[in-house]
Amino acid sequence: MIPLLSVRDIVKTFGTKGKGGDVRAVNHVSLDVQPGQTLGVVGESGSGKSTLGRLMLRLLEPTSGSIIFNGTTLSDLGTKDVRRHRRQMQMIFQDPLASLDPRMSVRKLITEPLIIHRIGDKQEQSAKVHDIMDRVGLSIDALDRFPHEFSGGQRQRISIARAIITMPQLIIADEPVSSLDVSIQSQILNLLLDLRRDLNLTYVFISHDLAVVQHLADTVAVMHLGEVVEMASASEIFNNPKHPYTQALISAVPQIDLDLRRERIVLRGDIPNPQKPPTGCHFHPRCPQAMSICSQEAPTPLLLEVPGVALGVHTVTCHLYTPGREE
Repeated sequence: MIPLLSVRDIVKTFGTKGKGGDVRAVNHVSLDVQPGQTLGVVGESGSGKSTLGRLMLRLLEPTSGSIIFNGTTLSDLGTKDVRRHRRQMQMIFQDPLASLDPRMSVRKLITEPLIIHRIGDKQEQSAKVHDIMDRVGLSIDALDRFPHEFSGGQRQRISIARAIITMPQLIIADEPVSSLDVSIQSQILNLLLDLRRDLNLTYVFISHDLAVVQHLADTVAVMHLGEVVEMASASEIFNNPKHPYTQALISAVPQIDLDLRRERIVLRGDIPNPQKPPTGCHFHPRCPQAMSICSQEAPTPLLLEVPGVALGVHTVTCHLYTPGREE
């Protein structure tokens, strides 16, 4: 299957003023997003998840590497040419109140993308807005109200309506439920699942909440300090995590069923300073299974064989799985 979105060896470095040096927020990341699937991107705060999502849409310019969407290399295009592809690529942000213009009514907020991309006349645009409001579970009576008049969950529904009004192929959802109450989170997640099925959407779902990602994602990429350290199907990641960092993250996921609970792995220390990352494997100062080579040599991604599944669906970047070093 040809990926809808491919990221190849992408790097993003931010310059900093004063001492300390530059920050490499995304460090040589490569991954594919298949049509109709959901890729979950997980990791602690500061791991580079949100930066990667913005690079995928070229809301941020990559320092190096390529971004290929639907066969077109976006990283080779000028700003005007990229804008033509924006109709097919949209983003849902973490804070709906901050991402919605407080001076615009809901009607104007949702209609604006249609006007920008010159989709339909006024009558057709009005019909599309009414249809989208119904799809996201909002009353048409709300169209002339303003963002501050809604609850957090309703505002996120408005953001989702604005994102899907152009009928895009790809949605980047950056922590879309983290600011909502738990009861509202489930409603928004179920809405996203329904829209994926009904509109044949493809998602990149960015989150620090692994329980949410487990519910929604088909494939999971685990990021640490700007690098993807493990990537596999969601079932493989949650049932058979390989990287010590992934194991620690999954051990922290709450489980009601006592039989499913894992022994909690508590990582020592804090996330390393991205301006001065550790030598070798960037995770080794906190890793409970670190070896001497981990501080000296950076590991390379390895393809692991999954029983009953084709080779190459589970990748891990860890010296524990280097041939000749297996436990």
